Amino acid sequence: MPLEPIIEEIVRKGHQQVSEITRSAEEEAEKIIVEANDESKEILKKARREAEKEAERLRRQEISGINLEMKKEELLRKREVVEKVYQLLVEKVENLSDSEREKLLKKILDKYKNKDYLIYSSKRDEKIVRKISKLEYAGNIDCIGGVILESRDGEYRINLTFDNLLREVYESKMKEVYEKLFG
Repeated sequence: MPLEPIIEEIVRKGHQQVSEITRSAEEEAEKIIVEANDESKEILKKARREAEKEAERLRRQEISGINLEMKKEELLRKREVVEKVYQLLVEKVENLSDSEREKLLKKILDKYKNKDYLIYSSKRDEKIVRKISKLEYAGNIDCIGGVILESRDGEYRINLTFDNLLREVYESKMKEVYEKLFG
C-alpha cells in the first residue's frame, strides 16, 4: 500500500499543476484580451481620425466646387447684364431721331470734309450724308448708322460706323462698365 499515497501525491500535484497552468493560461488570456481591446481601441481611434480628416477634406472640396460654380454663375450673369446694357445702347443708337443722327454724323465727318474720300452709309443715313457731306457718295452698307470712308484707290478704309464706334468704346470701357454696374 505504500504506492497509494505516492499516487495520491502525484495526482494531487498533477491537479495542483493543472490548476496553476489553467490559472496562468487564464491570466495570460486575460492579458492578451486586454491588450487586444486596447489595440483595437487605438485602431478604431486612428481609423475615426482618418475618416474625419477625409470627410473634412471632402467637405472642403465640395464647398470649393460649389463656390467655383457660384462664381461661374455670377460671372455669367454679370456678362449677361453687360451684354444687355450693350444691346440697349445699340438699340438706343439705332432709334436715334434723324436730327440726332445728323448731329452725330456732322461731328464724325467734320475732320474729313476737305479730304478726297468716297463715302458709304446705311440706307437710312444716305439722305443725311448726301445733305451734310461734299464727299462722293459710293453706296450703302449694312450697319446701324455712321459712315465708312474709302480712299479713291480703295487701298484703305476708315470705319466710322456706329456699330464699330460702339464696339470700340464698349471694349475700351468694359472695365469701367463692370465697376459701375457691380462695384
